[in-house]
Amino acid sequence: MIAPSLAPLPAADISVGDHPTFHFVGLSFNYDTMYTTVLAAVVTVAFLMYVARKATSGVPSRVQIITETVLTQARNYVEEAVGHDVPAWLVPFGATLFFFILFCNWLGWIPSGHHPERLAPPTADVNLVYALAFTVVVLYTYLGVSRKGGRYVGDWFTAKPAIRRPILVLEQVVNPLSLSLRLFGNIFAGGIMLGVIALLPFYLFPLYGLADFGWRIFDSGLIAPIQAFIFSFLTILYFGFAVAEEH
Repeated sequence: MIAPSLAPLPAADISVGDHPTFHFVGLSFNYDTMYTTVLAAVVTVAFLMYVARKATSGVPSRVQIITETVLTQARNYVEEAVGHDVPAWLVPFGATLFFFILFCNWLGWIPSGHHPERLAPPTADVNLVYALAFTVVVLYTYLGVSRKGGRYVGDWFTAKPAIRRPILVLEQVVNPLSLSLRLFGNIFAGGIMLGVIALLPFYLFPLYGLADFGWRIFDSGLIAPIQAFIFSFLTILYFGFAVAEEH
């Protein structure tokens, strides 16, 4: 018989996806998601300002090389997706979006307790990814209308064959929404994995302590950057679709 101190933690002691909330004008707000989003935004701005101030035309630092690589890739994707007549804000937007989502995801590396987890990745909350999807829809619709005028919306209802028309309308929302939910699902699943590891019996601590560390390395070193890359650069492709003449 396993001693009480060595028994596995009950499932009820592990909480994934719960958020502390406050209520205002009849609405509920996940305040942990709010302050971690602000934290990730501040870190993103501070990081990019640091890189800009330390940038040199001589031998670049590793941080400068990484940042310049992201900017170069963003510029290449923008030129391929949108063309050479690129809005001045689109390349910085794509690169900044990548670093913001990356820093959001990387908050999961920091142990911050349970009930609640004080620094849970805000991208593991569906509310933030919905906000990201909404922002993407508004921005690429704005770009499409500014480039094509009323024809951008008119094309939805005049495309041939006629069966494409409802599909084009749905794509305006479904594409970024599915992309956002993919981001949410991967980051949320990482939290579930850590919760499952924590349910192992205490006497297996050497094993699951190593497993916890290994999973955080895998999740933060591979999954988090890949998800940030997919979201930011597919977002650029949606901007390309918005201005493409065959839209």
